[in-house]
Amino acid sequence: MDALTSHEFTESDRLILKSQIPFMECLGTMFGDNCELVLHSFENLHESVIHIVNGHVTGRKIGAPVTNIALEKLSEFCNSNETWDVYFSNKNGEKRTFKSSSTLITNFDGVAIGMICINYSLEVSMYSFMKSFMHEPVKRKTENFSNDINSMVLSHLDPIKHQVYSDTNVPSKNKVQEIIKQLYKIGLFELPITTKIVSSELSVSTATVYKHLRQINRVKLDMHIPNRECCK
Repeated sequence: MDALTSHEFTESDRLILKSQIPFMECLGTMFGDNCELVLHSFENLHESVIHIVNGHVTGRKIGAPVTNIALEKLSEFCNSNETWDVYFSNKNGEKRTFKSSSTLITNFDGVAIGMICINYSLEVSMYSFMKSFMHEPVKRKTENFSNDINSMVLSHLDPIKHQVYSDTNVPSKNKVQEIIKQLYKIGLFELPITTKIVSSELSVSTATVYKHLRQINRVKLDMHIPNRECCK
């Protein structure tokens, strides 16, 4: 324990810990307000909580001390390199039960510098659970789950292709350009294979695809360039 808790923290260590915060906020929104997520830093065990989501679950806030579970996990890490655990827990002095997990965070040298703990309150009715889980204002999106990259590209290309070819407001000469534009908007051309698949499926050359991509990028660039007359 002395070796771990006496580690001299670097700015890199602190940045590694802070990088967990967006993920914690995302999980807090996903699982609702019955799910607490706590980020501990081992830089100061007396005030180890440096970020907390839904702290009302256990009544803690930033600056709270390390828990006995965190200390146990540190000890286990010294002996076995085990970095995570899932268990049922109770808040000291109370009968409330949580399903909890603790995951150690290590730096680039393999030193444990912190921990993320998740505590899900089990003392809620099924109605409260579903209301909390389903009530969040989440956008509705369609996601395509594919086993290979070709299928993934085609799963996006096919409906866009059908929609554009069915749209009488898009002139025939502009349909290929419009399909490429829509695929570009959703970031599909970040995958190098997309150009080859699109050229094959649309029966155009890869040079044609690149031409339209250059045009799209040129339009984007022009939109971000201030009016030259105003700059004179």
